[in-house]
Amino acid sequence: MKVKELLNKEYSFNNQDLFIGLPDSICEILKSNISTKSYRAGDYIFKEGERPRGIYRVKNGKVKKFTGTKFGNEHIFYMCAESEFLGYHAVLSQELYADSAIAIMDSEIEFIPISNFTTAVNESHQLSQHLLKNLSHEFRVYINATKILAKYTVRERTALNLLILETKFSTASQDRTEIIVNREDLASMVGTAKESVVRMLKDFKDENLITTKRRSIFIEDYNSIVKVANVL
Repeated sequence: MKVKELLNKEYSFNNQDLFIGLPDSICEILKSNISTKSYRAGDYIFKEGERPRGIYRVKNGKVKKFTGTKFGNEHIFYMCAESEFLGYHAVLSQELYADSAIAIMDSEIEFIPISNFTTAVNESHQLSQHLLKNLSHEFRVYINATKILAKYTVRERTALNLLILETKFSTASQDRTEIIVNREDLASMVGTAKESVVRMLKDFKDENLITTKRRSIFIEDYNSIVKVANVL
């Protein structure tokens, strides 16, 4: 299996096709009250502990999903890219949001009200099956993330998260991918202190594996980063 296929399978929610193939009547329910809102970098889409109002889809931009700690820190456990859905877990469980979502760059987010979404779920067995499949896959992604924190070194985790972010920021129009992430967020994803991530990035730069420009990171030696990440 190719590296990017493996990353996509093991570390991505892959929920972009949630509404693909649904009957026209169900699509009409979902689209009838859909709205699009612009968010600036740092704006909350929703907050941990809030009551859900609907579900969201990233139209343009990037969104980090995280939980807060008692020390006031963030634990970022997932980065949403274009076309990915978020916020439906709390709607389906009828619970408060267990996490928060913030735009990490200027983003456009589509919103479907809870009434439209729950009506569509209740009327469409196919949508229910899509959701069940996605939720089951996301559980696998969470397990993989737990194993990373438990078994991988900081060096391996840093390399692996750079590979995961590379898949999120990659576009067909770019010759090389610009990973735009601040060091605090990268440290949160890796599960270490900011100072440790900064030292690791310096090591990678000294080894000619990456280059940086302000907060942007460019992978220059992809195969070597894959070896460091120990994913194959």
